[in-house]
Formats: sequence, structure tokens, C-alpha cells
Amino acid sequence: MRYVVLYAASCPACSEVARLVRNASVTDLEARPFEDPQVTESLRKAGLATPDRPSLVVISDTDVQVLSGWAMRSRLAGLVGWRRSRTIVRLLAAEWRARLAKPAASYVPSRRGVIGGVLAGLAGWAMSSGVANASATPPESAPAMKPADPAAAARVLETATAQRAVRAWGPAGPEVLEISGGSQPVFVLTHPGRDIYTFIDNSPGALSGNEPVAISMGATPTAEHALRYYTVDGAALADLKVSDGQAIVTPVQPGPGEAVPDIAAWQFACWIGCIGRRSNYTCLNACENCLNYSSGGIARVANCTYCVLCAGPNGVACLEECAIT
Repeated sequence: MRYVVLYAASCPACSEVARLVRNASVTDLEARPFEDPQVTESLRKAGLATPDRPSLVVISDTDVQVLSGWAMRSRLAGLVGWRRSRTIVRLLAAEWRARLAKPAASYVPSRRGVIGGVLAGLAGWAMSSGVANASATPPESAPAMKPADPAAAARVLETATAQRAVRAWGPAGPEVLEISGGSQPVFVLTHPGRDIYTFIDNSPGALSGNEPVAISMGATPTAEHALRYYTVDGAALADLKVSDGQAIVTPVQPGPGEAVPDIAAWQFACWIGCIGRRSNYTCLNACENCLNYSSGGIARVANCTYCVLCAGPNGVACLEECAIT
């Protein structure tokens, strides 16, 4: 049996994944770039396409398998141990994001923090196809972003929902963005003064009642590496963390004098469960690398931008699912 970890570093000799795999000194385990001719030929002969995300190719005398996600991590754990497999998967995701982020390389983070640089990353993503190509799901379900049509942007800014968000978080940035193709079509308002993003429902007819469903999101105000969901009025809802590929959603207990969300207990429990269920492999990897591992530069922008692109619409979709208005 032969095992090949596929990595996406532009410089094969510089790949941390390749170096870690070599240092593991495990018989029949190696790391090769996605474009390696031996790998692509083996996949072609087996009738398989080159994977579009970090993967492990398992080659036996009788067949060829391509493993990703938990199947990949589990098989790697059997070869190198859980701790080292977790590190390999983390590095794979970081190198993959860095490769996909090249079209946005001119956008540099402008401030520090858990999601520092996302404003620049959102701008870059809106002008490129990086998001659509980055998903681990089929292209038709991958989030894509673009600047909203000026008429649509003006309409959404006039809604009572957007005005509530502006009162809570300060003026919105000059450009309204539009996300489609993911879990929920939304408009995105950026509040640069607070590093907060407001996601407003853009499903058919959502704007007709002047109060479309919406949610706000930003970094937690504590030292903990997590994202925090808020109501558009500024009440804290829950923190989203990622650990070992699992979404951990923890309700925020309001302190003295802090706003309490006007949501029924059963609806809140429904929403919490929905967030965890809707967080797919690609979203979780992006958020994990944004919150815990990325040290800076364009890879951090790529991870954090994609995390915002999936986690924000998921929050709105779960409000809809749990009938929270």
C-alpha cells in the first residue's frame, strides 16, 4: 500500500507539509504536489479526477482511493498518530488557501486581531473567483461574492434592519457586497469602525417587508480566538470556535446592563444546533486556520475571508430555519 499526501504549495521544496511528512519517516507515506505527473497519471488510469481540496491518495495493487476530510485525517492518524495528522491537515489547508488567494495578493491586512484584514480580503474576494473555487462542495453550492448592484445596495441600506445595524455598530462602509451560491443569499454591510459585519437576507421577497432577517458578526471582545454572533441591535448571541474540525457554538451570557436577545429558548437552541450542522468541512477548516493558526499575511486574509463568507450566511440561514425574525 502506498499513501500520497497531496499539497498545494507553489514551491515544492518550501512546503511545510512535505517537510513534516518526510520527517515522519513512515514507510510508503510521501507528499507530492497536486500537479505531480506520477500522481495525475495514477488518478487518470483509475478514472479519477485530481482532487479540488487537500487529499490523501491511497494506492493499492487493485485500486486507487482519494480520501479527504475526516476519512483522510483518520487514515493519516493510523499512520503518524492523531497529533501529527492534525498538524498535517492544518498545514494542508493553510497552503491550499494561500494558493487560492494569489489573485488577492495585493490586498494586505490593515489591522491586527482575530479577523484583522478581512475587510481587505472581502474586497479582493469580490473581484476574483477564489471563493467559488475554494469550496469542498460542488461549485453550484460554493459561495461567490460581488459588489451589489447600486440600486439593490441603496434599497437594502434603506431597510429598517440596516438602519438598526448602523445605530448599533456605526456607519456602514461605502460598498455593499452580495453573497450568493452558499447556504443563504445575503447582502453584507461592513462596519469598519467596529470590525463588525452585518449579513442581511437576500432571498426572494426578503426586502419587501422592510425588515429582512439579519445577523451581525465580529471577533469576540475577549482574548479567546472565536467569532461572535450578535443581533443587529447589538445583543450578543453566541461564540463560534473550531477545535479538531468540530464547530463549537457557545451561548453568550449577558452581563449586568447588557442587552438580552428577544428569542424564545427553543428557537435559540434550534439556532445553536443549526450553526454546527451547517458548518461544512471547508468552512470549518477556514475558520480553524483563521482563528487559531494563521500567523499573518495573505494566507490569513484568505482563511478569515472565507470563514466570514460561510459563517455569516449560515447564521442568517439558521435564523430562517428556526423562525427567528
